[in-house]
Amino acid sequence: MSEPKHGSPVVEKTAHLLEAVADAKTGISLGALVDQLGVPRSTVYRILNSLTAHGLVARVNGGASYELGPKFVQLARRISPGADRVTLIEAARPVLAAAADRIYESFRLAAPEGDEMMTIFAAPSPGDYALFIKVGGRSRKHVGAAGKLALAFSDYHEIEAYCAGGLEARTPYTITDPETLKEALAEIRRSGSAEDNQESNLGLRAFAAPIFDSAGRLVATVSVPFIGEATPERARSIKREVLDGAALVMKAISGAHPSSK
Repeated sequence: MSEPKHGSPVVEKTAHLLEAVADAKTGISLGALVDQLGVPRSTVYRILNSLTAHGLVARVNGGASYELGPKFVQLARRISPGADRVTLIEAARPVLAAAADRIYESFRLAAPEGDEMMTIFAAPSPGDYALFIKVGGRSRKHVGAAGKLALAFSDYHEIEAYCAGGLEARTPYTITDPETLKEALAEIRRSGSAEDNQESNLGLRAFAAPIFDSAGRLVATVSVPFIGEATPERARSIKREVLDGAALVMKAISGAHPSSK
């Protein structure tokens, strides 16, 4: 565990400990933290006690494992609405999990990062043959439904700069012509949703809807990727769940439904 030359050793150890707790999906024990961080057990114990006292970590169900505490979430909420992914994921989790259970498809929550979209949460389908969506996965904006949405609600200069960087093809269906892409983005702005028709991967389709914060900025997208053709009824069902899911998440984070832009 490296430390900066002029940093505080205690702060460095605390920061690494918080990262380890955050990375553990179901909590992490004192012993596991000692092994992972390579720090004496007594030091880890004292840091955990202090963080627990301040609500920054908490015991999972009162047991021997630790997770991020309520104070950590409260502090994260003080970040500007567009960057507050803790609140966004917290709001999306029950909404998208329920939708995935209803239609047996996996749901993806993605956020824009530069020229890419990053998956920040995935609600897996309970079905045996549903797509697996990797949290942390990234994709260029012009090659999928979610990314095209983010581009569509970007300003003119951002779109121009993105197109000037080149539009590489992922499949024969990827839009690689800037003018064609701009026309598609204009239609997306009019309709308020986007589709992927084998543009990112052959055989893969998707519907996506935007999530805006209270300032009207697109901060994330909800999408459902699925393989193969869907009947018109099935396609309508998936699209409806995507639109409804995005609206519910948006209402939870800002108290407002989408407005025309």
